[in-house]
Amino acid sequence: MTKVKPYVYYDEKYPTHWISRNVTKQIKEFLEKEGFQVINANELEKLITETIRKTSDTEIVIVFSHDAVPSMILDNETNPTINSPLRQFLNKGHSVVWLGDIPLLHIGFEDGRKQSLSANVCQNVLGLNPNPPFVKYKVNMTLYGMMYNLPEWIGTRPHTGVSSGIRLTSLAQSRHENHTIHHAFIISYTNKRLSGFIRLYDFPLKEPLNKEFLKAIYNLAIFRNPLQPIYQRLQALENKVEQLNNRIETKFNTLKNELDNIKELINKILELKKMEKEANSIEK
Repeated sequence: MTKVKPYVYYDEKYPTHWISRNVTKQIKEFLEKEGFQVINANELEKLITETIRKTSDTEIVIVFSHDAVPSMILDNETNPTINSPLRQFLNKGHSVVWLGDIPLLHIGFEDGRKQSLSANVCQNVLGLNPNPPFVKYKVNMTLYGMMYNLPEWIGTRPHTGVSSGIRLTSLAQSRHENHTIHHAFIISYTNKRLSGFIRLYDFPLKEPLNKEFLKAIYNLAIFRNPLQPIYQRLQALENKVEQLNNRIETKFNTLKNELDNIKELINKILELKKMEKEANSIEK
């Protein structure tokens, strides 16, 4: 089983785009409570650089709570390429979870500036087909999406596929102009099918996310076996059934005690009635 070490990137000095400040903070706080280590932009650069240099059996996973990528993990601020540290990090078998607008379309700087590039950036760095259609479709879960227990949403920035030589595992799809498009997916750059660039929630995240949406981020970041979330849900269901059984048993025992008390009271009443009847007989 792959050992995963999870991080969440969050830095108030750096901009975001489709993900509101409140939501970036919400994601950070939720994942931090679940054991993720929070890192800022400088720590993100250091982590990626050190991870590229060494070989490890532990997979590093970074959830980006901002959808503007810090400039220092790309090799060029205006025309980043496959040689970017971010892509080298993915090539080593590690993972990134990306939410919000088109991946890498917006670059963030320490002074709070934000720079937007052409959609070709996602092809040049990640191998994603460029120029994603702008749509508003309810997404349909694939088998993998269902196993990861992803919620439904209205997708707006899907992708049509990837370059040759890398593999896309679709998590959520729709149909556009008689073609399948992908709203959530995992791009694999190694032989680990469910590790790599993980895309989720291709819509503006302006309002606080409910727990179902947050839990899905956790599932995709932590689990490399998609059956594990199912096992968790089965265990949770089993625990609820056990709790219900305990409550029913407690109520049954309480009711049984009350019935026993009533039975004892009735017996006493009958005994008194019998004694009264016997007394009346003697008097006569």
